[in-house]
Parts: sequence; C-alpha cells; structure tokens
Amino acid sequence: MGVRTLDGKRALVTGASRGIGRAIAIAFAAEGAAVAIGGRDVTRTCSVCQEIGERGGTATPCPGDVGDEAGAADVVDAAIRGLGGLDVVVNNAGVIAPYERQPHEWEPADFDAVLRTNLRGPFLVSRLAIPHLLAAGGGVLLHVSSIAAVTVWEGEFAYGVAKAGLNMFSHHLAVEYAAQGIRSNTLLPASVATEAHEAALARAPDRAVVERDLLARHPVGRFADVREIASAAVFLCSDQAPFLTGAEVRIDGGYSRR
Repeated sequence: MGVRTLDGKRALVTGASRGIGRAIAIAFAAEGAAVAIGGRDVTRTCSVCQEIGERGGTATPCPGDVGDEAGAADVVDAAIRGLGGLDVVVNNAGVIAPYERQPHEWEPADFDAVLRTNLRGPFLVSRLAIPHLLAAGGGVLLHVSSIAAVTVWEGEFAYGVAKAGLNMFSHHLAVEYAAQGIRSNTLLPASVATEAHEAALARAPDRAVVERDLLARHPVGRFADVREIASAAVFLCSDQAPFLTGAEVRIDGGYSRR
C-alpha cells in the first residue's frame, strides 16, 4: 500500500456515530489517520470504532455531549488518551430542531438548545483541542457548517443563526492561529442523504411535495451522498491544502447559486 493522504494524522471527529460524521471518520481511517470517534450514543460510537477496526483502521471511542463543558472535556481527554495527541479536529456534531416555526414563535429554551450543540459545542471542543494542536506544531480545524448559514431555510431560524456563527468562529480561528500553524475552514453542505434528513422529510405534512421542491433547489437534481462530504473533508484536513484557511467551502450541488 502506498502513502495515504492522512498517514500519521491523529484526528478527532465529533458527532461521528452516524451520518456525515461517521462517513468522515471512516474516510479518514481509510486514508491512514488514527481516529477518535465522538458521539453522545455510546453504543453507536463503539460500533463505528468496531467497523473501522474491521476495515484495518485505528479508532478509539470518545463518548460525550460536546454542548456541555464537562462532556466536551470527556471527549477531548479520551481522544488524547487514545491517540496520544491531535493533528486534526472536525467539529461535526449538530442538531436540527424537530419543528418549523417563525422566529417570534421560538421559545428561548429551544433556541438555546440548537445553539448549544451547533455553536457552543465547537467552541468548547476547539478551546480544549487547540493547545494539543499547538503542541504538535500546528494542525487543522474543520467545522461542518451548512448552506443554511448563507441562505435562509424557512422554519430553521436557530439552525441558520448557529451555523452562521460557526462560520465566523472559524474565520477568527483561521486568522488568530495562522502564524502558529493552525488552519481553520468550514464545509457548507446543502441537503445530504442522512438519517436526520430522512427524519425531517418524514415530519413534513406532504413529504412528496417537500421533497420535490427541495430537489428542485439543487441544480444537480439530487441530494448529496455522505461520502461526497467526507472526500472534501479529507482534502481540507490533509497536507494537500496547506494554504487553505479561513475558507467556506460550499459543497451544495449548486443550491446557493439558484
């Protein structure tokens, strides 16, 4: 086997027990990285580690709730214990509200719950992980944002606000740590075929109409596969992108250009 894109890298991926995070973790391991699997669901987290191990990769479970200060510390600490350090951190953990409301109809507690995981979580993980990246001589932070950060998804007010905040958070990290060898970028997917996406469609009053209209927003005529998001993450976190920092990479099938 030749040299792989992420050989020797030690990577923490949050929200990696399913969906986009799982796909990124599997892709990282296939490209030679040792991967720490973050997730709230202990059983699913361990299952992904087992799956990676069966494929010949290296993975360690790091269960915890990144929106909670102690939970974020548990995740990062477990990653350091399992991997011996960090070179890459992917802040992927996120939630979409299970309801659609206009902004004035949101309860403060519901708004806080979305920001807690989608914005506070990346902050908590990053602040704990950055010292380890610095100790390694630099590294990469990648934040899985959303095209909802730059376009309006009606009904998902808090989600869009949180993801827009995540983009700016990444910009600050890119500028403030560039001289110390840390790169920070965001990935902005549109609709991706995941369990969460399927659940959102299932809640629609008329699924067929909602799905048709949503597909029409994607010039490519389909939703993204998680592996397409993962392949972009591999590139952004590899040494093939040494001058790429502070970027918002739209991987949306043309959604934002409609």
